Amino acid sequence: MTADNHFCDLTGHASSQLQTSVFYEIKDMARGETVTFLFAEDPAIILHSLNLQLRNNLRWELSEDPGQHWRAVIHRAEDVPPVDVLDMLKRDHKRLDAMFSQVIHLTDNGQLEMAHGLMRAFTEGLRKHLRVEHDLLARAIRTPPNAQGFDPSAAMMQEHDEILNQSVMIEAGFEEADASSASIGPLLAILAGYLSKHEQREEATLFPVWTGALNKAPEQARTALFNKVMEILQD
Repeated sequence: MTADNHFCDLTGHASSQLQTSVFYEIKDMARGETVTFLFAEDPAIILHSLNLQLRNNLRWELSEDPGQHWRAVIHRAEDVPPVDVLDMLKRDHKRLDAMFSQVIHLTDNGQLEMAHGLMRAFTEGLRKHLRVEHDLLARAIRTPPNAQGFDPSAAMMQEHDEILNQSVMIEAGFEEADASSASIGPLLAILAGYLSKHEQREEATLFPVWTGALNKAPEQARTALFNKVMEILQD
């Protein structure tokens, strides 16, 4: 067992304690580290639940040992390659969120020039992200309106336009002669709240639909789309 690979035997733990036990073992896991767990029963449901709690930051390999124990090797998501298009989008959500949080931090501390440069990078990254969601996925995978006439794809596209417009407006705000933390900070706070709600709605309503549609597509088409999305987001 290497120094960056820890082992934890949970075969004697009560089922009600397993998720909490795993959480405390991995909560401070650093980049490059892994934790190997041994379970008495299949832990797939526990791991998926914990991953939701941790905003999809975990990846794991699960296997059953000959002695009827289950072995799970858990990594941080950023230590392993993305597995599909939706995984890439979720990771890009996190990347953009982290970038925007840094814009807020710099602005609050009066470092407006640095905040402005990072805001430009955020807006450019946002355009690429929306190109994938809006132009590739939403246009190809239709979501017909429900009985109340609500179409989640149409709603998402409308929110995309609003998010991009607000981002461009904030970027321009940094260029005003009288730009200050007091003038820009409230705009950043409004957009931060809007972004958070949008991402939660999108991952809850559209991502499952997109996942189902992509799973039914031929492997060659899925691979081509994966490569195209990778090219756009990493350009």
